[in-house]
Amino acid sequence: MSSDDFYTGIVLSRVGPGTPDSVRTCLLHQKLQMMNCCIERKKAREESVSRSQSVEYEDFETESEEEEFFECTSEVQTDNNNTATNAQIKAKHLLWNKPAGRLAKHPSLRLLQTGDPLYLPVTQDPVPKTEDHLEEDAQVMMQLGTDKYASEMRARLMSASMLSDMESFKAANPGAVLEDFIRWYSPQDWIEEKGTNDWGQPNGHLSPRMLIPENAWWTTWTSAQPVPAHRQKRLFDDTTEAEKVLHFLSTRRLGQVAQLLLPTLTHAALYTLNLQRQEALPNLPDVAQNILTKLRHVTKPLHQKLQLYEEITRDIEGVEALVAQVNSLQLKLGGGDSSKEFTKFLIELMRGKEVSVPDGPRGHIGTRIMTMFRDAQKAAHMMTSVGNSHELDAGGDSKYKSFPEPSWKEFILRAITPRPSVASTPQPQRMYACLNRDCIRLAGSFSEDTVFL
Repeated sequence: MSSDDFYTGIVLSRVGPGTPDSVRTCLLHQKLQMMNCCIERKKAREESVSRSQSVEYEDFETESEEEEFFECTSEVQTDNNNTATNAQIKAKHLLWNKPAGRLAKHPSLRLLQTGDPLYLPVTQDPVPKTEDHLEEDAQVMMQLGTDKYASEMRARLMSASMLSDMESFKAANPGAVLEDFIRWYSPQDWIEEKGTNDWGQPNGHLSPRMLIPENAWWTTWTSAQPVPAHRQKRLFDDTTEAEKVLHFLSTRRLGQVAQLLLPTLTHAALYTLNLQRQEALPNLPDVAQNILTKLRHVTKPLHQKLQLYEEITRDIEGVEALVAQVNSLQLKLGGGDSSKEFTKFLIELMRGKEVSVPDGPRGHIGTRIMTMFRDAQKAAHMMTSVGNSHELDAGGDSKYKSFPEPSWKEFILRAITPRPSVASTPQPQRMYACLNRDCIRLAGSFSEDTVFL
């Protein structure tokens, strides 16, 4: 992306349309949206200028013909009524009294003083702002203070858009007053009364806050001039804003760019985890929801804390490891089996407990476990020896056994028998034996009936 894209009008692809969304998207996406917004505003402004120039040229020709018509009139009017009518028609075609920038006719409202229909003006679009600009504006408002001068400055900063709308309204509705603007712009500040005026409009008056002497609405209306939107000073300078976006992106270091991508990457990782539907992990949706709640608090501030992102990354990493383990066990042991028995076996196995294999070595799971160990034995033998891969042992079976040679063997003998005599009460007896290449270990736990010795 470069400045040539802006001046040539090339819109950035794969970026959400519309103005920057400071609530749902990260700052990097807002900047890219701002760039596209600047390009679209620039193209629309150029088209509007070309249309307005053609319309003004046609209006100029019409006005010239009408002026020549009035100047060439030599006939003396004797009827006073005809004279007044011609004067009104001529006044309506004067340059300073001609309406401009009309969008559409209001379906019901009329001007209070003249009775002419009220026309909706063509206004400038609201100024789009990214999250960092909104924070800067909030800091400026807070630093102004609370005195009278600060209040005036705050009202002046906030009334720029309203001044533009007032000028557009005056241009579209010659002869309008503040009450007409309030009825269209802020209807809740116009309190209707009983009865109607000469033009059939309901009587009414302004709200108390509009009647405060020298309020911001009155002073702004007084200073506003009838200027259509396409002739006003732009509220949104697309060229300056586009250059700010380019400067913001070009001055970022690689680590800062990566930090701008953290909200997107973490949400993408969490979305991928949420797509995993693992019956062996019934608590997975709750864990993902907890991570999402934590992520909402992390991505909200403009100045993000990397420590919180590290914690979220560790949480996602732990959940991802569990999902990978379940997928691996399902592939190795299940082979497409999705029965309740197999799911129950996986849940118990994931909890880290000793699990009895259903149906032992003759079952489906036991067979796959033996095959898995046999394949591991083959791979280990191929790495340590060359040739003789098809030798058979004395028994005629393959030399690759299902399980590797044990490093030691453990035996546990359990029995319930009466001791010390046959007439004694039967008691549990246990003996443990461990056979190693170097030693043999025995441990016994015996019980006796001491009642009748």
